[in-house]
Amino acid sequence: MIPMNRHSPMLIILVFFVVLFGFFSPACGEELIFSTHPFANPAAIHKTFQPLIEYLRRETGVAIRLKIAPSYTAHVSAVGQGKADLAFVGPAPYVRIKDKFGGVELLARLRMTDDISDKMVVVCQASAPFAALADLRGRTFAFGDPQSYGSHYLPRWLLRNSGVPVGALAAYDYVKSHDNVILSVLHGDFDAGGVRLDVYRKYADRPLRVLAGPFLTPPHAIVCRASLPQVLQDKLRQSLLALRDRKVLELIDPAMQAFAPVTDSDFNQARQVIKVIEAR
Repeated sequence: MIPMNRHSPMLIILVFFVVLFGFFSPACGEELIFSTHPFANPAAIHKTFQPLIEYLRRETGVAIRLKIAPSYTAHVSAVGQGKADLAFVGPAPYVRIKDKFGGVELLARLRMTDDISDKMVVVCQASAPFAALADLRGRTFAFGDPQSYGSHYLPRWLLRNSGVPVGALAAYDYVKSHDNVILSVLHGDFDAGGVRLDVYRKYADRPLRVLAGPFLTPPHAIVCRASLPQVLQDKLRQSLLALRDRKVLELIDPAMQAFAPVTDSDFNQARQVIKVIEAR
């Protein structure tokens, strides 16, 4: 029998925490990468997410660094190939990552007042002579990024269902972001465009109006690499769902209320719409 000495209880406790920390953390000296697509200029994105990243670092004890992908496509590839540990994703990027690569787990969705980030509208100038989407036949339309659900896939699907496939437009183009869609319509470069409701409301004092909508969309969410230790995944999820600091939430979006539970089935609408659009 191995003799018990007076230090054994402390050694057992120490070993327990060492083992727990080993399962909980990345390799020694590593940091987690939090990836996002370039939905705004880099300074604005850092202002949006850095307080959240600092909160998660405090809660988990793990270093986290924000990395802004140069495009939607690069963002999807980085997360899908495991080059990012955490990510902010919209509906289309999530579906791309999950269905093409696998290897990601949903942590939490963003919950806004009136779910305004989960709704999109088609907008036009306040003085435009349009009454419905069908009136856009022979007109021009601004889409955001080709991989954006709210500023490309869903608007295109709505136009198609209104008898205005893209071939029936006089012209259309991709202007990279929701804000650019708004600005392009305001400046008269395009007759109409599709954007999230929360983006439209940022320009409520401008001469714009809603031509169609709002239409419900799947949520925006935070995901993680599926190969992260389960205890760390659980801690990240719990920390997001427990977050109540208004300063952190409002920097993500002034209408942000909390993070909420999310499931893969919440994105089925996006899967169906993307399948229809890409089949043509």
